[in-house]
Amino acid sequence: MFHNNTLTSLKTKLQNDNTVIVIVPDGFNFKWHGSFDFDGFVNFFDWSHTNVSVKIDLTKCHNANYQAISLLVLYAWKLKSQRCTVTFIESDSTNGASEMYRRLGARGTFTVLMHEGNNFNGNQYKPLFAMRNTNDFKKVIETAQSYTDDFNVEFTKTLRYVLSELLYNTLEHGQSHYQFGTKTHKIPSLCQFSYFKNKNEVSFIIADSGIGIKQHLEQAYPGQVSHEEAILKAMKPQVSGTFGQNDPYKNKNNAGIGLFLSTNIIRRLNADMHIISGNGLVHISPRDITNKKMEAYWPGTFVLVTIKLDPSTSVQNLEQMLSGFREEALSEQRKADGREESERLYINISNYFGFFAEDKEAAIKFRNERIFPALEKGKVILLDFINIESSPHSFLSALLASPIKTTGMRSYKVFKITNATPGIRETVDFIMDENTE
Repeated sequence: MFHNNTLTSLKTKLQNDNTVIVIVPDGFNFKWHGSFDFDGFVNFFDWSHTNVSVKIDLTKCHNANYQAISLLVLYAWKLKSQRCTVTFIESDSTNGASEMYRRLGARGTFTVLMHEGNNFNGNQYKPLFAMRNTNDFKKVIETAQSYTDDFNVEFTKTLRYVLSELLYNTLEHGQSHYQFGTKTHKIPSLCQFSYFKNKNEVSFIIADSGIGIKQHLEQAYPGQVSHEEAILKAMKPQVSGTFGQNDPYKNKNNAGIGLFLSTNIIRRLNADMHIISGNGLVHISPRDITNKKMEAYWPGTFVLVTIKLDPSTSVQNLEQMLSGFREEALSEQRKADGREESERLYINISNYFGFFAEDKEAAIKFRNERIFPALEKGKVILLDFINIESSPHSFLSALLASPIKTTGMRSYKVFKITNATPGIRETVDFIMDENTE
């Protein structure tokens, strides 16, 4: 595995006549000296290329990991969306990255991208899938189940449950889009399995190049401090949920506990899960949950899971396990609701001022009676502009200018805005800037 200190020399890029050659280094995987090094791995990917010819050279890589190679496919798709012409350079070797690339069926990278009915035709034990719809979802689930046919039925059901939750997440939140001319195209998510029969081990990766967990959460929970904190927050019950049906990043429809349940089940399976989003990394192991900020950056999210398959392993009844976790989730949520109630003033603007929030005198009265007292108690002010059709500068200034001026630079942490139209958001930002100088 390459390391940060030697990355520059191993990741060679040559530019000639508007062509970039990206050399995949020997030892292309997630580990360095036996320990995970996602920083070094993620730092390989340069997402800045636009309108150039990119050649991804696999010939120098003799030792790689199937999940790592699969991410090159997602990388190629993303570069294609940035108007790059992307080709892979292979060797004839029956070992190394070139052969692994072929076993994945990755020669069909761009056929799969452009034709939703097509998927990868890879090795039975190393399958690669594009995730775009329910048909793709079913194929992945069937493949995973085939690996555990001889296992305890509860183990099979439990693995299926975890995988289903993660696949739903990437289908709902992970796909990204790009515009060519007047047509919008979709960049699918990816799922890759590796079944190591001699080690009784299954590992899989689910990856996308979407907006990432932090930006996703900020649609409903603005002001996330960091990518790793956003991942941890998404693992809490009743947080991440589903955002929209047609556009997953608009209008929070419901909140869920899928990731909360999945991460807890992973620990019961004595498995390992790594979640990478933006520059955040969270590791869920049977022993603990750790997080860190990476130097490198992944534009989207990928989840890597490794599970030891032991036919003799006894797994608790799935429904009993889920019931226990749901009770734990509800208890945790009730505590969080209590803390939130004592620490936050939630203001639904339409409840107090109607869908046309324009009454300046009413804004001043509300400011004095509700906002200033809440600030004195140290509360965060959450202003929800859902369904507000009009809210002019005079109204917003009467409501917020004095409280912001009193609070100073802390206003950026104290005042949270959600569901505002671009015009209202821009006006509030202007008032914030004007009164915190």
